[in-house]
Amino acid sequence: MNQRTKEAIKETFVIVSTGFVITYPLNLGLLYIALEILEFSVLMTSIFTTAGITIAALIRVFVIRMYYSNVNDG
Repeated sequence: MNQRTKEAIKETFVIVSTGFVITYPLNLGLLYIALEILEFSVLMTSIFTTAGITIAALIRVFVIRMYYSNVNDG
């Protein structure tokens, strides 16, 4: 394997593992807020949690990509 492939595998592993670590507790928290505090319906709970997890994923992947692009550039 060349160096670029190894770096891509490492970056992918970091993205997926941080996704698991962040998403699981975030999902539990969002479900608690949606169901217990806001008393949303099932549909609204689904939309609320999907939006929250999507926003968190966009931020998380952006930060990781910026870190790896800075590391790889110099």
